[in-house]
Order: sequence, then C-alpha cells, then structure tokens
Amino acid sequence: MKKRPRHADATLRSSAAPPQFGPKTSRLAHNVISNWGAYFGALVVSFFLSPYLVSHLGNAGYGVWTLLLSLTGYLGLLDLGVRGAVTRYLAKFHAEADDRRASEVASSALAIFGTSGLVAISVSLALAFLAVNNLHIPPQYLSAARLVVLLTGLSIALSLVGGVFGGILTGLQRFELINGVEISMNLLRALAIVTALRLGRGLVTLAVIQLSITLARCAINVALARRLYPELRIRLSAVDRATIKLIFSFSIFSSLLHMSSSLIYASDNVVIGAYLPVAAVTFYVIGGNLVEYARQLSGGLSQTMTPLASSIEARGPAALQDLVLQGGRWASMIILPVTCTFLLRGGSFIGLWQGQQYAGISGRVLIVLSLTMIFSAPAFATCSILLGLSRHKPIVPAMLAEALCNLALSVFLVKRIGIIGVAWGTAIPSLASSLIFWPWYIRRSLGIRPHAYLLSTWIRPAVALIPFLLGTYAVERFWPTPSLLVFFSQVAFVLLLVLPGYWLICLTDEQRRQFSQRWSEMLAVPEGD
Repeated sequence: MKKRPRHADATLRSSAAPPQFGPKTSRLAHNVISNWGAYFGALVVSFFLSPYLVSHLGNAGYGVWTLLLSLTGYLGLLDLGVRGAVTRYLAKFHAEADDRRASEVASSALAIFGTSGLVAISVSLALAFLAVNNLHIPPQYLSAARLVVLLTGLSIALSLVGGVFGGILTGLQRFELINGVEISMNLLRALAIVTALRLGRGLVTLAVIQLSITLARCAINVALARRLYPELRIRLSAVDRATIKLIFSFSIFSSLLHMSSSLIYASDNVVIGAYLPVAAVTFYVIGGNLVEYARQLSGGLSQTMTPLASSIEARGPAALQDLVLQGGRWASMIILPVTCTFLLRGGSFIGLWQGQQYAGISGRVLIVLSLTMIFSAPAFATCSILLGLSRHKPIVPAMLAEALCNLALSVFLVKRIGIIGVAWGTAIPSLASSLIFWPWYIRRSLGIRPHAYLLSTWIRPAVALIPFLLGTYAVERFWPTPSLLVFFSQVAFVLLLVLPGYWLICLTDEQRRQFSQRWSEMLAVPEGD
C-alpha cells in the first residue's frame, strides 16, 4: 500500500498528531475531560451496583464472584504491553501518512493477540478444573465457579483481540469515542446485572453478561476503527517478523510494569481465598475497592504526564525536574483529601454504603490500605513521566520486588491476623517503595534531591491540608451522619477548607497570578452589557 498524500484526510491526521501544549490548545483538555467523564461514570455505576451485588449474592456468593474475577484477571497480563505499542506506532505512522507500516503494526498485533487469546482460553480451562478445587469455595458453588472461569477466560480472549482496535482509536486520539463506548457499556452492563439478579439468576448469568458486553465493545471498536481509518488494511499477509520485533521492543518493559502492578493489587483476593473462608473476600474487597477508586482518580492526572514529558524533554533537565515536582504535588493535592477522609471516616462511610456489619472489619482494611496512598500518588505521576522519557526500565525490578514482598508478607500475615494481615502485606512494601526507592531513583535519573522531592510532592500538600484534616475530625466526632446524602454534603462542606491552604502553600506565585487573571476574565462584564 502506498503512502497517502500529505494533504489527504487532514482532519484525521490532525487528530492523531501530538498535541501542542499551550494556552490555546483544546485537544489535551478535551481528552482529559473525556477521561474524567468515563471515570466518574464508572465510579457512579460501581458505587450503586456494589451493595446491590452484595445484598443479592450474599457474602459467600459475592466472595466467590470476586475471587474468580481476581484469579482470571491475571490472564489480562497476556496483553504483554502490545496495545500500548499499537497506540504508539499507529499514531506515528498515521501522522506520517504511512498506511502500509500502520497496517503492518495492526496486523502483527492482531496475530499476537490471537495467539494470546488462545492461551487465555487454554489457561482458563486448566484453572477451571485444577485451581478452583484448591480454593475455599463452598461445594454448592463449585460447578458454577468452573463455568464462570471458562466464560471469563473467553471474555478476556475477546478483550485481547479487541485491544488492537482500541489501540487504534487511542492512537487516533479519539478519546471521546472510546470513553463514550465505555460509559454506554458500563450502563448496559449494570442494567443487565440488576435485571438478572431481580429474576433470581446467579454467577453464571453474570459471567454471560460480562462476555456479551465484551463482545459488543469489541464489535463497536472494530466498526469505529474501520470508519475512522479506512486506509488501514488488516490481513494475514501483512504480518511481519520485523514489525513484531518492533512491537515487543516497546512493549516488554511496560508489560513487566503492568505485571508487577497486577501482582501487587490483584493477589490479595487470591491469598484470602486460598487461606480463609471465601466470605472473607467480600469484607476485604469492600475496603480495597474504595482505595482502587481513589487510585483511578489520581490516574486521570498521571495518564496525561507521559505525552507531556515526551513533548518537553528537549527543553532540558530543568523543565523535566519542574514537571516531576509539580506533577507529583498535584497528584498529592488530588489524593490526600480522599485519604484523610478514608482514614478518619472510612468506617462510617462503609456502614452507610454497604451496611453496619461491614463497617468494622472493612473499615480497618480501608485504613491500612489508605496508608499506601499517602506517598504513592506522586510516585505514580513520576512513573508516567519516566515512561514518556523512556527511563522506566530500572523501575521494573523495583516493582517486581515490591510485588514479591507483597505476596510473601500477605501469605505470612494472613495466617496470623487474617485479612488485616493481607492489607499490611500490601501496605508495608508500598510504603518502603514510595519512601526509599522513588526518592533515590528520581535523584539518580533526574537529579532531584530527595528532600526537595518530598517537600514539593508531599510535605507542602500535607501542611496545606491541616485545616481540612481538623475539620474532618470535628465533623466525624460532633456531627452525626444519618445518610449518605448527609455524608457527601459534609465532605463537600469540609472541602472548602482545602482551598486556602492549597492557594497559599501549593501554588507558585506565577500560578496564582494566572488563576487570578483567568478568574477576572471569567467575571468580566462585556462593555455592551
């Protein structure tokens, strides 16, 4: 296939080109807003759906469902970082109007994912008939559990294949379409689950719904990719060994990072299922899911750091240092109010959200896991920056070490103090990584001294948060909370105490000046009025 003329399909090419970061640029802001919309949509669905699932499935049924999803979730590691490579090279070759190379990347990636999908199905068969029997699953759930594992394995296989077309859409920077599909699929899945549970259906029906939603998402992404990039030709003859090598040269280290993260955050449920009654998984997941929602909140910022770092790398070390310090500070400013609320009011919230029977144990799990977020948010932002600079390879052994320590400590402590021990098994390695490895590596790779890093990314936001911390404690102590509506109203009220500290302590003089100028422009009355 020949290259397209440079003037052809200008609209699509411009959407795939790297954004120019400046005050008049809307593409980056548009994509970020789109990502946040999808995040809050998924959060709202999960917030209301989670207690509904627990109440209809019961502790044992919900524990089995969560345990099986955690077990099969490891099959997602078969992505091998290939989707990220598709995004990178599709954007590059599309911007260069090189349709032939873009087609080779997409075709080679589809061949890789086709193979990965077959492996996922094969492994799910082995898990269904070997691993399920070794978990603490009640006998009445065993047959359904095996079928759920098989259906979930098939769903993951379809998701892997569909990842090629999702990567194409991401490479074209059509985040509004990707997130629109995601929001629609989440709402459809929630509606189907509620209907199924009201009809008295069980775990197998939930797995069928999951598979159906995955198939629908894949079909929509295929149709969108073909419409937005009609010059792309995906065919077996375009699979190229050199292109496969190119894909893996990019994906291997990002895949190892993803693997480490999955081991850190997905192994806890499997450990609990292996050593404790399956109902214990439910109590752990209620607290753990809240921490995961908070991580996704800070991830909305971190995702924008990678392309931004790539775009300013040429400006020199000073610009990169400033990006790390400010990006880490903004990440802490986002996550610390959530963390303080979890630490001081997590049990009360869980009691209102899921029921008082979960407030005690799940609340303690939430407190322990929240400790990891205090220092890890700046690390996530920094990791995204280093990915944009291709300086992420030394991070892999550190993340793998954290994952292995997490697993070993969780197994050791679960036998002694139950699910709280699993939470500490996650928290201790995370705190060590955030306080020891990251300051050291940031100094080595970017020349930022540890005290400057900690001062900018954690101490300044923490000091600014003192009024909010005191206000949250006072509300929990002296203002009884009868409902979730009152709880959220209290949080919104206390959040006002964050603004003065952030304005005076966390923002630079230049940032305050810019915000003041923009605020004045927004409030300015046109001369004709």
